[in-house]
Amino acid sequence: MKKSAFIISAVIGTVTLLSGCLIPERFTAKIDFQPDANYTFHYSGTAVHALAAAEIKKKGSLSEKDENGLKSDAEKLSKKPDIQKAIYKGNGRYELEIESAKKAGQPLRALDIFSVKTGKDGVVTISSNEIKDKDKRELEQLGIAINGVLEVRLPKNANVISHNATTTPTLGIGSYSWKIGRIDQRPMMKVQFNP
Repeated sequence: MKKSAFIISAVIGTVTLLSGCLIPERFTAKIDFQPDANYTFHYSGTAVHALAAAEIKKKGSLSEKDENGLKSDAEKLSKKPDIQKAIYKGNGRYELEIESAKKAGQPLRALDIFSVKTGKDGVVTISSNEIKDKDKRELEQLGIAINGVLEVRLPKNANVISHNATTTPTLGIGSYSWKIGRIDQRPMMKVQFNP
């Protein structure tokens, strides 16, 4: 009994470690809403494994065992339903393709950084998670440079309550987008869908 509990804990820890440690690096992320508030999330780009980056910073490189472990993690990750592609490129970097279809009200948490949540009042919040100052300093010390774009496309029945997008639709055509170049940039948008 103890052995199976240990194995379950180890598996959960590995999955949490892998998903919780991947930080988007160079990417395009898109959230496309339908009039009924169903939506799809798409991520295409690279992500860096934070613990691997720390090890490289400390020792100059990863051991062959660590490299093989990260490659094995990519193979496991590629078997998840929403993961279209997960290729380990070496030096703690992954090439990822994620496609996730969600029903209205269904939450999304992607790469532990992008999230979509619906409140009891029906307001949909699209955001990135807040990063504590200590974590931000640690990531900056690792030399992880973020260069990405988040685009949110909304139907005509969506009422934007607030946003901090870099660019917005012109004459109702296009999408809201954020150019993300720093770890502390936090895209934020609140939307309500009219029937």
